[in-house]
Amino acid sequence: MLTYNLFVFIVAFLLMLDYYVDKHDVHLVNGGTRLSFGNTFMYLALGVMIFFAGFRFEIGYDYPKYLAGYLYDSELQHWEPFFNFFVRLIRNYNFGLDVQAMFLFFSSLSILLIYFALRQLTQYYRLGILLYILTPAYYLASFSVVRQGIALGIVLYSVKYIVSKQIDFKKYVITLFIAFMFHYGSFFASMIYIVGYKFFQRLYSWTFYILLTFISFFLSFAHFGKILLLLLPGHFGLYANSEIAIHPLKLLLVNLFFIILLTQKNDFSKSKLATFSLNSMFLGLMVFNVFSDFLYITRLAQYFSLVSIVLVPIYIYSINGIYKRRVVLVLFFMYYLFDYNYALYRDMTYPGNRVNFAIPYKNYFFEETKSHRNLNIEAWYNYIQEHVSEQNSEEIK
Repeated sequence: MLTYNLFVFIVAFLLMLDYYVDKHDVHLVNGGTRLSFGNTFMYLALGVMIFFAGFRFEIGYDYPKYLAGYLYDSELQHWEPFFNFFVRLIRNYNFGLDVQAMFLFFSSLSILLIYFALRQLTQYYRLGILLYILTPAYYLASFSVVRQGIALGIVLYSVKYIVSKQIDFKKYVITLFIAFMFHYGSFFASMIYIVGYKFFQRLYSWTFYILLTFISFFLSFAHFGKILLLLLPGHFGLYANSEIAIHPLKLLLVNLFFIILLTQKNDFSKSKLATFSLNSMFLGLMVFNVFSDFLYITRLAQYFSLVSIVLVPIYIYSINGIYKRRVVLVLFFMYYLFDYNYALYRDMTYPGNRVNFAIPYKNYFFEETKSHRNLNIEAWYNYIQEHVSEQNSEEIK
């Protein structure tokens, strides 16, 4: 856990430096020439994030799956077209990094998409980036759900087309389609964003938000999500047998967090971006609550809740009074840091086989053995094939 926390504080320090030199116009003078720092520290922070994620080694519960996809066409063909294309390209141009080049490229792409999206959407992008890495469902999860990590960044980037003064619906739809071509799981969110985009454009009453939040919260304990999954076509019914559920404490904290934000909605929801973000986060909470019995399904909620890294900074900077704002900022940071470390603790104490878990952190440059062939990929490949066969048998039944 220490490695991950050290990483967070290095990134936070670089982001604070970038903010400081920008706000106070800090610069160097060399022989009468004014040398500006520009966004040097911002780029350094992004570099640390890319290095930490891109050169992770044997980390992520889907690590063997992506490894098998890189090595075997029979696995690669099951992936989305755009992702498939880039993997094939990386196979030919991996600069001697072999499969590690794939993880480096897609980690870089995910992080840069988030960065450019935040730069387009808000002036508080530095805080948004910090919240992105502190929220386990985003940065840390991208170590495992690689394709979804890319799609999330694309979906966030698409928001700028719908919250601008002149809505560019065509580019909005095209961008969401690109996300779909990287991860089919984004289809659900994309359709809701496209078909129901007017829902996100207006602010609703406090009663409306609270009532539906409580209803969805209690539906989670009534196992309503299982009924919905059994009614859905395809392989979704298989998730109804999953025994991996969201921890009740996590469920409670997420709902309380939203309610706290909601109490201040009249103060910060004065722009189209803030209103869109609040409604999107609200819809994500509904999905998260209803399907809290099924961890893998709650990943769909991330397509809506990711805007929290935009909304929370807007809320914090809407607070009047520097002292009060700083207190709230510290409280939020403590909450996010607790959530971050709690996720790491759960990872560290997870029972059973601990292969490819986040802890201990391993980096490509510090491992003596860097060849994927030492991971006994044949055994992993056979396991994957057997797992697919079991799923097919369940579908037939």
